Amino acid sequence: MLFDFESDSELDQFEWKCHTLFSLSDEHVTHGKHSLKLSLFPPGYAGLHSLTERRNWRAFRNFCFDVYNAERESLMLSVRIDDEKAYPDYKDRYNQGFHIGPGMNQVCIPIDSMATSGTQRKIDAGNIYRFLIFTMPAKEILLYLDNIRLIP
Repeated sequence: MLFDFESDSELDQFEWKCHTLFSLSDEHVTHGKHSLKLSLFPPGYAGLHSLTERRNWRAFRNFCFDVYNAERESLMLSVRIDDEKAYPDYKDRYNQGFHIGPGMNQVCIPIDSMATSGTQRKIDAGNIYRFLIFTMPAKEILLYLDNIRLIP
């Protein structure tokens, strides 16, 4: 388990950015008693940015999370994973968009499929520094995240 949003202290592990408001919620929970409510605002990128304490993902097959889209329409949610401490350019990190329909969705990414956007270099699963889950909202949107996990 990377994050299941059961306490306020978990929120301290995320970098707070403009265009994003976080709070714990008891709605749309898939694990435990709480989820993370994300209010996302335009313009620009909005979402979740975490430096990960668990940097070695080699023993795991999948990186997964649950997301509830409270909007009536689908949206594109992006996942970025960095295997370098410095913030790498787009072409030197894992980037993938996922179609998120209204209601509950589960995103699972096979770790062995993670490659950089430019050279298609395999991401070093033993050296994960951060992950981001974000979008570029055209209007205010509401999402709920829960159960961010690594699956063996």
